[in-house]
Amino acid sequence: MIMKKIVLCKLFFLLGLLAFAQPAPVKNVILLITDGTSTSLLSCARWYQTYLDSTKTALNIDPYIKGLIRTHSSDAPIGDSAPTTACYMTGQPTQTGFVSTYPVKTDHDLVPVDATRAYQPLTTLMEAAHWRQGKATGIVCTCEFPHATPADCAAHTYSRGKYGMIAPQMVYNDLDVVIAGGTSYLKESEREYLRSKGYNLFMDDLSGMRNCHKGPFWALYRPSSIEYYMETDASAVPSLAESTEKALEILSHNPNGFFLMVEGSKVDWAAHDNDAKAALVEFLEFDKACKVAFDFAKKDGNTLVVVVPDHGTGSLTIGNTKSNHGYDRLSLKQIMSPIDNYQLSLWSMGEKLKAAETTEWPNLFKTYFDIDLQPSEITYLSSAKDYDKSSLSKEDRKDNLSMVKMLSQVIYGRTYFGFTTFGHTIENVFFAMYQPQHDELQGCPTNIELNQYMCRQMGLTGVLEEMTEDNFVDHRKVFEGYNYKIDSLDKYHYRFTAKYKKNTLVFDSYTNYVTVNNKQHELSSVLVYMPINKTFYVPKELFRYLLLK
Repeated sequence: MIMKKIVLCKLFFLLGLLAFAQPAPVKNVILLITDGTSTSLLSCARWYQTYLDSTKTALNIDPYIKGLIRTHSSDAPIGDSAPTTACYMTGQPTQTGFVSTYPVKTDHDLVPVDATRAYQPLTTLMEAAHWRQGKATGIVCTCEFPHATPADCAAHTYSRGKYGMIAPQMVYNDLDVVIAGGTSYLKESEREYLRSKGYNLFMDDLSGMRNCHKGPFWALYRPSSIEYYMETDASAVPSLAESTEKALEILSHNPNGFFLMVEGSKVDWAAHDNDAKAALVEFLEFDKACKVAFDFAKKDGNTLVVVVPDHGTGSLTIGNTKSNHGYDRLSLKQIMSPIDNYQLSLWSMGEKLKAAETTEWPNLFKTYFDIDLQPSEITYLSSAKDYDKSSLSKEDRKDNLSMVKMLSQVIYGRTYFGFTTFGHTIENVFFAMYQPQHDELQGCPTNIELNQYMCRQMGLTGVLEEMTEDNFVDHRKVFEGYNYKIDSLDKYHYRFTAKYKKNTLVFDSYTNYVTVNNKQHELSSVLVYMPINKTFYVPKELFRYLLLK
């Protein structure tokens, strides 16, 4: 009996030690996503930085790189931004176009998929941080705010292009700070809601944002995305580093901590165009934002920083068929100096070419790229499928590349840079991180495991699944036995009405409140309607509002 007590005492002692050894959850999380960044781009960016300044031989992220991430969709090895970021945020790989939404089962899935859950919204880390932990939340990006990666943090849909469904969810998810592109995507009704909640709104107002030292606020620039950094007016648009610093200043006021997502959005856009100069400049600007995050975390002592791409794009390399011979004798200046003369992104140059006559092209090339355009290249470019001034018919041009993609071959055919595709790639991507107790992920984990790691660091293990089952339930299950109807208000918005005795309950899609007998009640989650399966996904306790006296 005494022996048994001794054994039990030792067991309880060991369990106590284990519990004591378990690191406490971090207070803050900064997730930085560099969209479409192939691992090879890091090498190119590092060398380009050294070319610009010989004293800079390392990137800001270099000391924190821990390994590679296996990132993919639920049904395809080559991922799209929506499903790959969705997996970081929810722990569930999903499929192309799906924004933090459960995938449809296919005959070629790479992970287990439950067919009965198709189109169910999935709770994100940002939503859980806000709803469950009372943390402040923020998004910083250079694309328009409803774009795939930022949308994955605080919205749910089966089609990433449905901004009319995405934007209101991001508004009604009550994010504390949003700094992004996209003034045209914030409707007046959504602006009114934000103002009613005490938000400052800065529309193309950099001075206003800079002078704001207390949140919450939204700061949007340009009607859609913010232009490439190499073309940005620094007096009108903040850098990604400045936006990150401002977001941290505001979010830090919350005593419960914060979750911030920062995206280097347009590395991916440039890589899709095979535009090496724009991609490198965008990534180096993202790297500056990473330094802001790492410096904050080291000073704060209770912040996790994770840096990761969502997938690779283009596979930018230094080395192409032009360097098949003599590659080992090329100087850094020989490799980099040509792109120093490139003053415009290929996208902007393509727009100028499409608006001009071919006789104007040589002057444009000399002005913006210091290139002497050859007659054969004029002929080639004039056959672009989207060059409406071409002497060739639209039918003759329909199978050709677009102007910007033809332009990439003309421009970079003169350099030692190479690309393998205009699309995404299957490669593993790097990840970097800082954790104050050095409890860091290493090796080659999957995108699922990265989500699980962040959940553990935040004290949210198992919580995302639990919250999904509580907050995103098929309306047929929640209101079974009650009289209800769903009406379409417009292309994207739907209204749910239920009646019980003298009570009438009403709510609209993508908002966070219900009205019972004209009295409004705020919810802790958004109400999501999926037109594709004609289903509202709502909190399972929502029917109780019908029973209010």
